[in-house]
Amino acid sequence: MIGRKKLSPSRLLVLIFLLALLKFSLSLGTFLHLHLNPPEVRAEEKTDSTPRCPPEIFEALRIEREKLEEKAKQLTLREKRLRLLDQQVERRLAALLELENSVDEKLKKIRTIETKRFQLLVKAYSEMRPSKAARLLMNMDQDMAVRILSAMKSDQVARILAAMPPEKAAPLAEALSGISPQKF
Repeated sequence: MIGRKKLSPSRLLVLIFLLALLKFSLSLGTFLHLHLNPPEVRAEEKTDSTPRCPPEIFEALRIEREKLEEKAKQLTLREKRLRLLDQQVERRLAALLELENSVDEKLKKIRTIETKRFQLLVKAYSEMRPSKAARLLMNMDQDMAVRILSAMKSDQVARILAAMPPEKAAPLAEALSGISPQKF
């Protein structure tokens, strides 16, 4: 197969057309020969075992048949390879889906744990004296402090903000409202 050129689809169609035309002309020639020749000439031809077409054409047809058989073998092998690759893709896809489900389950567990821990933290701040909770929240990241205060009851938030100095309580109150000062 090394060194052979691949036939383009258009060349293959032309070759098939020529072969069909050749077959038709040979069939027509045989038909005319049988009907125009007397029976004694036909009897002589029956004893002759040589091919009815010229040897060059016969050889070209044989070579073309071998090429087509080789292409058919290659296509069969390629189909087998494609089926194997398709099976591999299906197995890998199933494994990926299983992995995705496993990751989703683990993420749900992590979120549940985070939620429980956050609720525990909110409960701890809710049970503290307002002055102690205020001191801790003032030293905390503002976003985290807002999240904790947002999860508390409004009367607890009010007592904690009242225990803070006004310059610390004001930004927290603004962030808790969710409205920017420019909208007023």
